[in-house]
Amino acid sequence: MNKFLWGSATASYQCEGGWNEGNRGETQWDNFSHHSALNINHVNGDVASDFYHKYEEDIKLLADGGQNTFRFSIAWSRIIPDGVGEINPAGIEFYNKVIDTCLKYHLVPNVTLFHYDLPKPIYDIGGWENRKTITYFVRYAQICFKYFGDRVPLWSTINEPNYYSYCSYIVGNYPPNKKLDFNAFCKSGYHLLLASARVVREYKKLNLPGRIGIVIDTSNVQTKRSDDLSMKAARKADLFYNKWVTDTVCKGYFPQQLFTLTKDSGIDLSFVKKADKPIFMSGIVDFLGLNIYSRAFIKPYTEGKTEVFMNNKGKNSKVKEGIKIKDWFETDYDPDIPRTKWGSELYPKCMYDELMNIKKNYGNILIYITENGIGEYETADKTGYVVDDERIEIMKKYICYMLKAKKEGVNVQGYYAWSTMDLYSWVNGYEKRYGLIRVDFDHDLKRIPKKSYFWYKNLILQNTEEG
Repeated sequence: MNKFLWGSATASYQCEGGWNEGNRGETQWDNFSHHSALNINHVNGDVASDFYHKYEEDIKLLADGGQNTFRFSIAWSRIIPDGVGEINPAGIEFYNKVIDTCLKYHLVPNVTLFHYDLPKPIYDIGGWENRKTITYFVRYAQICFKYFGDRVPLWSTINEPNYYSYCSYIVGNYPPNKKLDFNAFCKSGYHLLLASARVVREYKKLNLPGRIGIVIDTSNVQTKRSDDLSMKAARKADLFYNKWVTDTVCKGYFPQQLFTLTKDSGIDLSFVKKADKPIFMSGIVDFLGLNIYSRAFIKPYTEGKTEVFMNNKGKNSKVKEGIKIKDWFETDYDPDIPRTKWGSELYPKCMYDELMNIKKNYGNILIYITENGIGEYETADKTGYVVDDERIEIMKKYICYMLKAKKEGVNVQGYYAWSTMDLYSWVNGYEKRYGLIRVDFDHDLKRIPKKSYFWYKNLILQNTEEG
C-alpha cells in the first residue's frame, strides 16, 4: 500500500444491529442496554444502523464518496457465539461478504478484532480482569486470521485499551460500571495489552502479507505552566493517558516509572508476571492507530479526593469532562477553548501536537489516524439533508494539522473520519451524531449523505496526488 488511505470508520455493536440474527451470541453491551439502570438514555444497539443488512449499500456509498478504505470491527460473538466454543459459520459468512464487498468497490479493509463488545459468557467470568480472557481472545484472533487474513492487509488487535478501561473502571459509564476502581483499571489494562502482544506474535508467525497494530485514544498532555510541579504532573498524566500503552506496544514493555507510581499509590500488581515480559517484547506493533479528538489539559493536583467527571447527557448537562487523581494531577480548564455539547474540548491543534510527540518518542513508526470527527445534534431539512458546516470546519482544521505534521516528517499514511454513518454512540445513544451519512432512524434507516460527505469527497480528490 503506497497510496495514502482516506476512509471512514465504524464498530460492530455501534452499527451492525442484527443482535439476535445469524446465531450471534449475546455481548456485554446487549446485557447492559437491555437490563442496566445505568443505561441512562434508554437506548440499545439491537438495530443500530442495520449495517448487518445494508452493508453493501454502505460500502458503495464510501466508494462513491471517493474513499479508498473502510475501517470496521468484527463482533467476537458472531464468530464464536459464547466466546470460547464452536465457530459460527454464519458469522464467518457475514464477514466474508463484508470483506469481499470492500474489495469489489476497491476499498482496503482495515479490521479491528475487539471494539468494546465482549461475549457475555466471558464478561460474566470477569472479562479482561480475568487472565483466561487472553487465551480466549488469542483463539478468536487465530480464527479470524485463518478465514480473513488472505484479504485483509490491516489488522488492529484492540480499540482503545486506555479509554475502554477508563470508562469501564474509572468513570463507570461502561459495563461493568465500576467507578474509581484503579486496581481493576490496571489489571484489565495489563491483560488487554498482554492479549494484544500475544495476538501480534501469532499474526507474525503466519507470514501473511499485511500489518498488525493497535488503536489508542491519544490525549496529548499539555499544561499552562512549565514549572517543576507542572512538569511532574504532566509526566504522570502522560503515563496515565498514553505511555502505559504506547511505550508497551512500541518499545516492548511498560515504563519503569509506572510501576513505581502505581505501587506507591497502593495498586496491587500481583497480576504482573515475570514470564510475560518476553511476550510483550515479541509483540511490538507494525503501526499505531491514533484516535485523536482532544488534548489532556492538566495541572498539578491541588487538594481533595479523587474524582471523575463525564457528560453522557449532552446539552441536558453542564458537566465538563475531567478528572482529579490524588497526588498525581487534575484537569485544568481553559475558558478560551470551546467545548462540545458533551463537555469535551474542541482543540484541533492537538492533532499536530500529538503526531509530532509520537515521532519524537517513537521515531518513524507507521501511523494511521483511525478516528477523528465530532458528535453533534443535527436537524435535517424536509428531504433529510443535513448542512453540517460546523463538522466541516472542525474536520478541515484537524486534517490541515495532520497534513502539516506529515509534511514535517511524521509517517502518517491514512485518515479515517469517525464515522461512516450515524450510529449508536454507546451510552449517549443516537442523538449524538458523528456520521458523514445521515441515518433516518424513524424512516426505514434511510441513508442520506450530508454536506460533509461531499466536502470530504472533494478534499480526498484534491489530496490524492499529494497524498
